[in-house]
This record gives sequence, C-alpha cells and structure tokens, in this order.
Amino acid sequence: MNLRDIKKDIDYVLSAFIEDCTVCAAVNPKSDDKVIAGLMEDAVDLYNELRDKVTVKVEGSKKSYFNNLRKEILERTDALYTKLSEAVAKGAKAEPEAEKKPAAKKAPAKKAPAKKAEAAEAAPEAEKKAPAKKPAAKKPAAKKAEPKAE
Repeated sequence: MNLRDIKKDIDYVLSAFIEDCTVCAAVNPKSDDKVIAGLMEDAVDLYNELRDKVTVKVEGSKKSYFNNLRKEILERTDALYTKLSEAVAKGAKAEPEAEKKPAAKKAPAKKAPAKKAEAAEAAPEAEKKAPAKKPAAKKPAAKKAEPKAE
C-alpha cells in the first residue's frame, strides 16, 4: 500500500460518514439536528487530523506506522458511527411518544357536483388546447447488400 491509497481511504471513509449523517438528518425529521451537525464537525476534524498524520515525516518503520494509521481510521470512524446510531435511536424513541397524542381528524372536503353543461363545454376546450400529435415517420426498409460478382 502506498501513501495515495491511505489518503483515498481517509477521503472515502469520512465522506461516507458525512453522507450518512446528511441522510439520517433528512430521513429522520425527529432526530436532533444539532447532534448530527456536531458529529459532522467531528468527522471533519478527524479528517484534518488524519491527513496531517499521513503527511508527517516518519522515522523508523513506515509500514507499521501506516498500518496503525489504517486501524485508527477504522476505529475512530466506528466510534462516530456508534454516536450516530445513538442519536438516531433517541430520535426513534421520540416518535412513538408523539404518535400517542390523538390527532384531530378533519372531515374530507366534498366536491360540488359538476353540471353536465359545464363538463361538456370544458371537454372541447381541452381538446382544442392540446396540439395534435403527428404520426411517427416511417423509416424506409433497409436494402440488402447484393452479392459481389467475382
């Protein structure tokens, strides 16, 4: 593995986490947006920190340093996902409590019966407004290749 792959891993993992945060905020209206925004800020801070660790000059075994860095990427991102799961769970617990309150039901609005004369007048106007469709142009049949005379 080279340095470019590690940088791509950092970009991919943390951008996926930020995308998951935005999806959770959009899908769960009951979730706390401040908590999710805080997690996104933590992810950006982690991204900056890890990118700084990648660019530092390493003395000694580079392989072990970068292997440890890969483990750190996964462990710290996993911790962020755990916090996101807790935030979503709190939002899910808040939903059943809100559903317990009975909502006032409204009677459906009744439509006034349309008069036959108005309906008859409206139909020709709609036909006049719609442009007439032209039939699709037919393509000429493809000519078969004639065998070559030898």
